[in-house]
Amino acid sequence: MALIFGLDKWKEYQPRNDENAPIVLCFGDSWFWYPIPGIGNLSNRFLDFGKYQAIDIVAIGKSGMEIALPGKSILYDLTTFLQWESKTVDMIAISGGGNDFAGADDLDPLLKKGKANDVTTWFKAKETDDLFASIKRGYERVIYLRDTFCPTIPITTHCYDYAHATGKGLMWFSPWIKPSLDKIGMPALMQADAVRLIIDKLADIQTSLKSDLYHFVDTRNSLTLSDWSNELHPTGDGFNKIARSFYPVYEKYFTDWVRKPKWY
Repeated sequence: MALIFGLDKWKEYQPRNDENAPIVLCFGDSWFWYPIPGIGNLSNRFLDFGKYQAIDIVAIGKSGMEIALPGKSILYDLTTFLQWESKTVDMIAISGGGNDFAGADDLDPLLKKGKANDVTTWFKAKETDDLFASIKRGYERVIYLRDTFCPTIPITTHCYDYAHATGKGLMWFSPWIKPSLDKIGMPALMQADAVRLIIDKLADIQTSLKSDLYHFVDTRNSLTLSDWSNELHPTGDGFNKIARSFYPVYEKYFTDWVRKPKWY
């Protein structure tokens, strides 16, 4: 059917020919919005799951969105959409948390000089705990809105993957990980462990959420180094690999509407 980016575009979208076709809301960051031609994002892949693209995908959020503090405008759009479509939306997918700890503004305050043989000592305990508590509250906010407006629909989320601190950015955007690790003097051989620690903490938060119809899709260990375009985003083939982990959830809820795409 269609992939719609933003609430305003959804307002203009004409009704589907088949009113029973599923609607999936993708709420989150660049993994739903990544605009690079030939690479795309997870929203594109979810659309491909539909037989003859029979699933409508609506993306609300933006590239760079932080799940803890997405901003009033984005929260307004999210709440408004769930109110409007409380009887018709069929799933909420969340991509959030990566921007909350990536980039100098967020990552630098978490770091301190540590021991050469213990990556945990390079992270400030209180600041790190506070950050991940705020991420958890961000997820709980979406769950609360789901429970308020459409309590019978499932939520899916993911934990990205173990990114590589390569120092590779995107066009005019600086790298998001390596500069902060280098600035604090973290040994290069330890930097992969630092990324692993962060992603595992995110996964721990996501698995700790207690809610009905909540599905944590564990996307760790999906990608190799060649599957990353830069420090935060996969290649086209990388997004395919991540999306494959979601397919069983779509097949469970939309059995009559999905089929494996050619790239699966």
